[in-house]
Amino acid sequence: MATHISRHFHTQGHRIACIYSRTRESAERLAGELRTSGTSDPGQVPREADFFILCVPDRSLEEIAARFRDRKGIWLHTAGALPMDIYQGARDKYGVLYPIQSLSRERKVRLGHIPFLVEGSSPQVQELIMDLAGSISAFVEPADSRTRLVVHLAAVIANNFSNHMVHVAYRILEESRLDPALLDPLLEETFEKIRELDPGTAQTGPAVRGDTETMNKHIELLKDHPEWEKLYTFMSRDIQRTRK
Repeated sequence: MATHISRHFHTQGHRIACIYSRTRESAERLAGELRTSGTSDPGQVPREADFFILCVPDRSLEEIAARFRDRKGIWLHTAGALPMDIYQGARDKYGVLYPIQSLSRERKVRLGHIPFLVEGSSPQVQELIMDLAGSISAFVEPADSRTRLVVHLAAVIANNFSNHMVHVAYRILEESRLDPALLDPLLEETFEKIRELDPGTAQTGPAVRGDTETMNKHIELLKDHPEWEKLYTFMSRDIQRTRK
């Protein structure tokens, strides 16, 4: 998250005063790319800035923020599942800058078309956050903590869960010494079709057809992987339930 957001802010002309990370190597690597300073020493982080943006795991946010209690500026986090008020009482100005996207350091992503949901501790602060997000994305909307949590849940199911199911599918093929690339055209068509059709309308497969014989054969193949068998059974039942 920190890598992608800071790259895009830098590209759009924002001056990044400092990159902080728990490890000096990580901080200096990104700071070198952005031609700024990088540090793992909290004392080296500037005392004032327009924004302080924490891109850290949810469980670490309060701990990391506590290291910089005397810094002045608007404090933001980028989490979908954390409320804005996690900063309440500790900061005067604060908010949320949440991009709805799966971000991996190794893969470049264009943020211009990615939705950003923002929230601010006051209308004035929120307007400043929206301007900041608008400098790197054309899709910026205000959203309270409840709304972001709902969107985050949907995003986890759509992205993380579907990615895991593809991981399971690859493992099934690899265990039979088959090339996972066999699925590439199918996966491309799956997501292209979702863009054009409602996913419920686009759903195909033995569960939709009520092909119990085929489903039982699949379950038999999964007998050595009881967790995958449970996934297959549950997903098939839920597909059938939603088709009624």
